[in-house]
Amino acid sequence: MGAVDQPQRPAKTKGKGLRRPKRRIGIRIDMTPMVDIAFLLLIFYMVTTIFSAPQSMEIVLPPKEAKENKVDVGKSNLLEILVDVDGNIFWQNDRADKPMPLPEYLPKQNLRKFLLEKNQQNPKLVTIIRLEKNSRFEDMVDIFDEIQVVERLFKQTDPTWSYKRSLLDMTEWEYQLLQQAKAAMGGIPKPAGGTS
Repeated sequence: MGAVDQPQRPAKTKGKGLRRPKRRIGIRIDMTPMVDIAFLLLIFYMVTTIFSAPQSMEIVLPPKEAKENKVDVGKSNLLEILVDVDGNIFWQNDRADKPMPLPEYLPKQNLRKFLLEKNQQNPKLVTIIRLEKNSRFEDMVDIFDEIQVVERLFKQTDPTWSYKRSLLDMTEWEYQLLQQAKAAMGGIPKPAGGTS
């Protein structure tokens, strides 16, 4: 609280004039309550503020018993997505009637539409994502985001539907196939409307 200090000595007057002597009043303000309020406000805002939660990707792992229960998947039900160091996406899907000699290039902006079409054609499709050794983490996250969007779209019509996917390392054989596909293309086309 504020306090007023009165001077201890009376002021001296010069002469016998009618002028009153000026009195100096000393004012002392006690800052303790203000500091208490400041700290209370600081603690209040620290406790009630919502910090941004770290964003994480939800991954559903199979149960431990699933290791013994292996399921054979036909080669025609496998869709392989290969991602190189530059973030270029290639796909490969060997059908029983027509095996693919080389992976085909897939522009990033067409990935969602492509996954929707492939899953509509084959409901038993299992997508395998293979990334080159020094690929960017963002490329993997972008592909999984697109897969989650496709899964949500399918769940609107069938709530029990689940997107089957797997993340595996790229083998030397797949790496060589990827290099052959790039060489056969003669270069990766630039996306329309901007730089890659």
